[in-house]
Amino acid sequence: MVKYAFLIMVCAAALFGSGLTDKVNSFANTKAASSKNLISFLFQNEDKYIDKNGNIDSILVLKTLKDNSLLELYFKEPQELEMTFITQQNPLLFVRVITESLNSMGYNFFITKKAVKTPEEFIWSISLSTQNVPSPLLLNDNFKAHGCTILDIGKEENNWIYKIDSRNAKIDTIPLNAKVRTALKKPLTPYILSINSGMDTMTFWAHVSDHWYPKISFYTENLQLIKTLEQDKTTQSIKIKPPKGSAYIKIEDKYTLENIKRGLSVLIE
Repeated sequence: MVKYAFLIMVCAAALFGSGLTDKVNSFANTKAASSKNLISFLFQNEDKYIDKNGNIDSILVLKTLKDNSLLELYFKEPQELEMTFITQQNPLLFVRVITESLNSMGYNFFITKKAVKTPEEFIWSISLSTQNVPSPLLLNDNFKAHGCTILDIGKEENNWIYKIDSRNAKIDTIPLNAKVRTALKKPLTPYILSINSGMDTMTFWAHVSDHWYPKISFYTENLQLIKTLEQDKTTQSIKIKPPKGSAYIKIEDKYTLENIKRGLSVLIE
């Protein structure tokens, strides 16, 4: 695992440290002579593509290529695509943000190839079979919505490597108003709610026609599990007080979400 992490970091350093021409050519369709000429014209002013920190602005490079139909994001037939994500921040929150971002773009099925934590970085590599490469520009928008910033992007054959600042990462939660009983829609996945400092108690109700076996978990802002409450008998309502340090709460059924298919309702006080 450590050897793999070292190789990934070496490759990433080489990719992120390459010049503008190398980076552009790794992303672009350069098969036709006309494409090469257009690329030379578009990127003749290299300073335009250097950010305030002196690094190549990968997002601007990719946007320029996309706007000129030079960005290669499609295969003739499904292929195995690898994506590697690197951060210096919390792994659990980082993985959740990436998963939510990919899911929102329709990429729900992928497998973990490697997950390595070193003293300097966390590296998560996934594999998916697809004809369409997840758009780096759409991923950038999704990461921004989750409080994350793409620092750089590299590409080596079918492996896209993302370096991300996730220090302000946040996950998707259901927005709620205090002192208002809110009906929650039928859950396709467990409910995730955020907890703020002014929240004292939360009361949940199941629909009278459902049979809810509550399973409620509390997490820190870094998604470290604090506590889980479970009940072995059906419940119509439950009132709870979030433990100290809680930032998120996950609500589900102990056995299957079909037991709460009509949805729950919640009141925050």
